[in-house]
Amino acid sequence: MSSPSDAQTLRYLQSENIRLKSENNAMRNYVERLQISLSSLVDLQKEIDAITSKTNIYLLIHQIVEAALNCVDSKDGSLMLLDEDTGELVFVEVIGEAQDRLVNKRLPREAGIAGWVMENRQAKMVADVPAMPHLRMSVNHYTGLDTKTMACVPLLDGDRRLGVIEVINTKTGRLFEPADLDMLQLVGRLASLALIAVEKASA
Repeated sequence: MSSPSDAQTLRYLQSENIRLKSENNAMRNYVERLQISLSSLVDLQKEIDAITSKTNIYLLIHQIVEAALNCVDSKDGSLMLLDEDTGELVFVEVIGEAQDRLVNKRLPREAGIAGWVMENRQAKMVADVPAMPHLRMSVNHYTGLDTKTMACVPLLDGDRRLGVIEVINTKTGRLFEPADLDMLQLVGRLASLALIAVEKASA
């Protein structure tokens, strides 16, 4: 006959087994995301190394946004370039649900998170957008998306502002974390190098 302590030990072992399986699944998912991120960064670096005067800038920008999405497991993202004549940010590439609404749309230079990132030359992440109702209303208004989490990084050439990359929501519904912003900043640096290289190749 089992004693109460035996039953407690069994329940504890079952609980630990469930916890360890959950941790293993989380670690497996993390490693898979990391592998996808590294592969995307390597592929993007190869594209940059191969830039010539004949490079298709629109295809390159599409690949940049794809790399950004892969690196943070996101489903909606965009690259905006600064129109230096008007000071507006222009959506030149959009991947996701808002593509038809946003491509070629212009934002005032200081509008929203993207405008703040551009103006201050600093990356910014808002992990839980619904926790900030005024921000949520603003972001949802110009994207047309139900924004849960977002991150944005600047594209820079020294002191010169080039544009921004912005990503919204994740495929799994998890909120962005500081590590996601770090990965996005890596993509942003590569994207900046790519845009500078295209300018030089076309000069």
